[in-house]
Amino acid sequence: MKMSRLCWVLIFVLVSWGKEPVWSFDRNITLKKDQIYQGVVYKDTIEKPLVLRWTLYKNFGLVLYVNYDGFPHQFVLYRDYQRDMLRLELFGEGHLENASYLYVAFRDFSPKDQSAKLWIGVSGDAQFLRK
Repeated sequence: MKMSRLCWVLIFVLVSWGKEPVWSFDRNITLKKDQIYQGVVYKDTIEKPLVLRWTLYKNFGLVLYVNYDGFPHQFVLYRDYQRDMLRLELFGEGHLENASYLYVAFRDFSPKDQSAKLWIGVSGDAQFLRK
């Protein structure tokens, strides 16, 4: 009987760890090369600037430039599984249940008008306000 309860507790814990984040910001955007998408990420009284743009599309990879809180980051995103999204911790809380993250996913590229379709999401208690 104890083993059965232990199995149910283990299943509950594993399912709760795998739950989807709660999105405080969820938006699809389309950007042309070097077009800037910017705003402010804030939580309580802390505000941090965010600038996002892509600079190159080559060999099915999109080079994405993200400047968050004055720190530049560069990512190469592809449309295939496990290489289509980036995740950046926003406020350095360190605890999984309290942490806020920025997610950017590469959805599509249009060679006709040289534009990339991206999805942006902010999880946790952080908010995003576009400038």
